[in-house]
Amino acid sequence: MDLKNVTMKDIAKYTGVSTATVSRVLNDNYPVNIETKKKVLKAIEELNYEPNLVAKNLRSRKSNLVAIIVADIKNPYYVSIAKEIDDYLFEEGYSLITCSTDESIEKEADIIRLLLSKHIDGIVIAPSDSENSKLTGLIEQHVPIVLVDRKINVLPIPFVGTNNFKEAYNLTEYLIKKGHEKVGVMTGKLNTSTGKERLEGFKMAMGNYGLPIDEKWIFYGDFDEKQAYEVLSLFLKNNKDLPTALLSCNNLMTKGTIIALNEENIKIPEDISIVSFGAMENQEFFKTRITCIEQDTSYMGKKVAELLLAQLKNGQKLKSIIVESTFIEGNSVREWN
Repeated sequence: MDLKNVTMKDIAKYTGVSTATVSRVLNDNYPVNIETKKKVLKAIEELNYEPNLVAKNLRSRKSNLVAIIVADIKNPYYVSIAKEIDDYLFEEGYSLITCSTDESIEKEADIIRLLLSKHIDGIVIAPSDSENSKLTGLIEQHVPIVLVDRKINVLPIPFVGTNNFKEAYNLTEYLIKKGHEKVGVMTGKLNTSTGKERLEGFKMAMGNYGLPIDEKWIFYGDFDEKQAYEVLSLFLKNNKDLPTALLSCNNLMTKGTIIALNEENIKIPEDISIVSFGAMENQEFFKTRITCIEQDTSYMGKKVAELLLAQLKNGQKLKSIIVESTFIEGNSVREWN
C-alpha cells in the first residue's frame, strides 16, 4: 500500500469495514459501534491518512467553529475562561466547542482528530502533557492555536497563563512567615508546566529559608479532587505525623484535601493550615475561607480570544501574556510559634 496516497477504501480494506463506515467515523455524522470506531481511528493514525486527506480539505473550508480543549471541564477555573472566550468570539461570528481530556493524552489526540474532521478553524488548549505534545501536526497544518494555563516551551505557540513559579513561591513564603517550618505540598501532574513550576516554586521558597522538605509530605494529587482525597486519606489512616501547613497546587485538589481532613476530624487552621493555588468556589459562604491565589479568569479568557482572533483574521501570532493573580487572605492559616 502506498502510504502517501491512502484513501478511505484503503482504510476500509485495512480494517475490514465498509467505506461508508469509515466515512461515518471521519464525519461523526452517524452512530458507529465503539469498537469499530476505535479500530478505524487506529488505522487512520497508523496509515497516516489524516494529514494527507482530511487535513488537506481542512484548510479549504471555513466552519466558523473554534474549540477549547481543557484538562477537566468540571473545574470552575476552566469553565470561567471558556465562558469569556465564547462571549468574545461569538461577537466575531464564531461558535465555541468545549472539550475535556480528563488529563488523558490519548483522549486529547482523539479529540484533536475529531475536530480536524469537523474543519475546525482554531483551537485553544491546556495540554495534558507539556513534554510530549500532540500539537506538532496542527502547527504543520497551520491551524491557529493558543495555549491556556499550560505552556509547551519547545513549540512556538502563543500562551496565556500565570506565573506559576512565582505565585507558588509566594504562597509558601506566606506560610513560612507565619512561623511554619514543617510544610507539605499537594502537587499536580508533573508532566505539565503548571505542575512542575508550582512544585519548583514551593521547593525554592523552602530552600531559600533553609527549611528541609520531607518527602512523605509531598502528596501527588494530579490536579484531581478524587486523587487528592485518596492520597491524603491513605496517608492519614497510616500516619498521624502531619505537617503544620500545606500548599495545595490547585482548587480541585484543595477541595479533595479538605474532605479528607474533615473525615479524620482534622481542623483547619487549628490542626493544619492550608493555602491554595486557585480560589475555592463560593467560599465566602463558608466559615473557613481558604487563603489563596485567585487567577483572573475573565481577563485570561479575553486575552486568549484576542490572540486566537489575531491568527484567524490575519495570521498574526502575538506575544504570550502572563496574567497577574490576586492574593486573597482567608482564615485558613494560623500563626505557628
